[in-house]
Amino acid sequence: MIGAKFLSELIDCSGLKKNSLNIIKAPTGSGKTYFALTHIPSLVEDAHHNVVYLIDTINGKEQILQNYNAIADNRMWIADVEGEGLWFVPNDKVVIMTYAKFGFILTKHPDFHTHFDYIICDELHNLPKFIGYSPRPNSHSIAKEGIERAVANDRTTVIALTATPSSIPDAFRASTFTVPVDDSQLIQYETNEVIRYTNLEYMLSSFDPAEIGICYVSRITAMEELVEVAKEQGLSPIAIWSIRNKEHPMTAEQLVVRRIILDTYTIPPQYNLLIINASAETSIKIKSPVDYVVVDNSNDDTQIQVRGRVNGDLKRIYLPATNDTPIVVPEEFLGRRLFSADKSALCEALNQRNPSNRLRQWTSIKPLLLNYDYEITEGRYENKRYAIITLSPE
Repeated sequence: MIGAKFLSELIDCSGLKKNSLNIIKAPTGSGKTYFALTHIPSLVEDAHHNVVYLIDTINGKEQILQNYNAIADNRMWIADVEGEGLWFVPNDKVVIMTYAKFGFILTKHPDFHTHFDYIICDELHNLPKFIGYSPRPNSHSIAKEGIERAVANDRTTVIALTATPSSIPDAFRASTFTVPVDDSQLIQYETNEVIRYTNLEYMLSSFDPAEIGICYVSRITAMEELVEVAKEQGLSPIAIWSIRNKEHPMTAEQLVVRRIILDTYTIPPQYNLLIINASAETSIKIKSPVDYVVVDNSNDDTQIQVRGRVNGDLKRIYLPATNDTPIVVPEEFLGRRLFSADKSALCEALNQRNPSNRLRQWTSIKPLLLNYDYEITEGRYENKRYAIITLSPE
C-alpha cells in the first residue's frame, strides 16, 4: 500500500462546483465509499433527503446495502403527493439506486433530479456503455440525460467517482471539473507483478491450488467453459454473473456464493478461483485474501476496474499479451521432436493472432520464434517432418 490519506482527507468539498460534473479519480483503497456515503452526507442537514447515490450494478448495490449506511429506493419512498411533488420517507440512511432505476423514475417524474443537493455517481464511466445494450430510449439513456440536467441546475452538486475517469468528459453533454487529488498522499493498493499471457486455458495449468484467484471473462458461455477446464486442472472454481440474466440463470450453489460475497466480502474457502464478468467488474469488494487476478480483456479501464475488486495489495495480475510481449515457448515443447499435431498444439498454446483475429499456424509462428532468439532444427523421422525448438545460447 502507498499513501497515507483517504479521499475525505484530501478533497476540499467547498471547491466542488455546481453547473459542472465534478470528476474524482478514486482508485481501490482510497476510501471512496466512506467519502460518498458518510462524508458527503455530513455536509447537508437532511442528508437522507438531499443525497442520492447512483450505482452501475445490482451486485454493487446489494453489497453496499448490506454493509453501509444506505437504503434502497422503494414504492413507499417515492409517491405522488398532490401539490407537493415527491414524498420522502424519513430515515437516517442515504438512498441508493441503480442508474436504470434512476432513469425509470425520471420517466414518471421528469424533475426528480432537482430534489437533491448532491447526486453521487459511482463508476459513471459505465453508464454510456449500458446505453448501447438495448434500443433507445432506455432507462440508462434517460438517466444520462437526467444527470446532464442536474449538472445544469443551480441547486445540485453532481459528483462522479471512478478509478477510470478518462472517458467521462467526452461522453456527457456537460461542463466537467476534475477535482484535484494529490496522488502521492492518497492511499492506494499495489500490484507486485504484471504477467502477460497468450492462452488463458493453457495458463490455468500453472496456477497453484493453494492460491486464491479471481478471473474476469466477458461471456457467460466462456465462463462456463472455463469452469470445466479449471476443474480438469485440479482447481476449485465458481462463476457468478447477474441475477437478471434470464437466459443463463445461476444454480443454487452460485446464488449462495454470490450472497456470501456480497454480505461478507469473502470468497468461500472451498473455492480457489472466482470467475466473474461485467456484472462484478465494478463496485463489489473482496476483502478475503486473493493472490492473483486474471483479466481476459485488453481494455485498460476493464483491467483497472477488475483489479480494483481486491481490497488489498496483490501479488500478480495476468493480462493479455500485447504486440510488444515476447513469445515464450512452454517447456514441454522445447528440445523434442514436434510433429504436425505437436505444432498445432503449440500454436494453440501460444494463441498468436493475425490482424483478422485468426490463430497463427506453424508457418507464421516459425519466423516469430526465430525473431525471439529460439533456434529451430527440422528433419524427418519415419517419413514425417518434425521441428525441434531450442533456446539460442547467450
